[in-house]
Amino acid sequence: MSPPTKILQIVPRLPPDNDGVGDYARQLAQQLASAHHIETAFLSFCPNLETPDTVDGFATHQLFNHTKSHFLSLLPKDIDGILLHYSNYPYLQSHFKAPFWFPNALKAAKTERNLPVVVLFHELPTLKWKNIRVLNPIQTPVSKQLSRLANAVVTDTQNFKRQLQKWTKNAIACIPDFSTIGEPQQNQIQPLEKRQPRLVIFGGSDRTRAYQNLDRLLKTCQALGIQDICDIGTKQNITPSRFGKITFTELGFQPATKVQEILLDSQAGFLDYTRFPGDLGKSSVFAAFCAHGVMPVCTAHNPSEADGIFANQQYAIAGEHFSNWSPQQCQSIANRARAWYTQHDLEANAKLFSGCFS
Repeated sequence: MSPPTKILQIVPRLPPDNDGVGDYARQLAQQLASAHHIETAFLSFCPNLETPDTVDGFATHQLFNHTKSHFLSLLPKDIDGILLHYSNYPYLQSHFKAPFWFPNALKAAKTERNLPVVVLFHELPTLKWKNIRVLNPIQTPVSKQLSRLANAVVTDTQNFKRQLQKWTKNAIACIPDFSTIGEPQQNQIQPLEKRQPRLVIFGGSDRTRAYQNLDRLLKTCQALGIQDICDIGTKQNITPSRFGKITFTELGFQPATKVQEILLDSQAGFLDYTRFPGDLGKSSVFAAFCAHGVMPVCTAHNPSEADGIFANQQYAIAGEHFSNWSPQQCQSIANRARAWYTQHDLEANAKLFSGCFS
């Protein structure tokens, strides 16, 4: 198979919608173009009437009718392959209406147009009841079919890889996510002691869990000598007085360049990822903390060792025990987190996907 010159990246949403998977695909498209001479056209599965004809200079197509015939009619004539970013829930029209037609449509594109199909599983379909997480019986068949029809399968955690190996005989590549807000150069990374005594909480609506145990958050800040907490994302209207002597600021949604600027001058990044045990590797927020040289702090141990992420090595666990830590211990966490990240940065991800098509 000769290397492609243009691929179609299928994503849930594109701007003006805010979407982590869409951000991932856009960053990947730019890197594929600059480093591998592979251009991208985008197809939005859940389009917005305000989505422009081009995003970042790449043509966009909107799937307003979820049918096989409409999908096939939208395929650009000049593409050499398809990369599907599948994260399950954005592709659902309701809890009981998975896109059962979609695998057949992709299979038709593969056979009729001789297009190789690569599927990146950002998520797998699960249900959670109390502390038990099981596969969603309604949505799982679609994911199974996609894994089997693909020419190549990629995912972002070993947890997902183990499950996918039960569904398909395809080789499965596993690579953790990169920072979708961008990556600083090594010479931009300052030691923690030269940064503001600030802790950053940012991301989507899920970041509200970081505040569920406010006492633990405050004790963490006090033990680390943090003077400011900076919240980045859709405003939650949290009362600043709840944080006592620690200054709390809600910045709201900020452009990626501003988030980078703040992270590069902050000492710690705080997140609650207990909802996804074993899956820290798929967190773009965790990736951003690692990439920007802050010390990642999780509210609890997350068993992600299979992806090379260890407590007290690539992240610390929240609590007042930090009062016994030296500055060197904190710096060691930040250094190891960044070293882990550089093994699977945007360049490494793009190289992997380029290889999937050739």
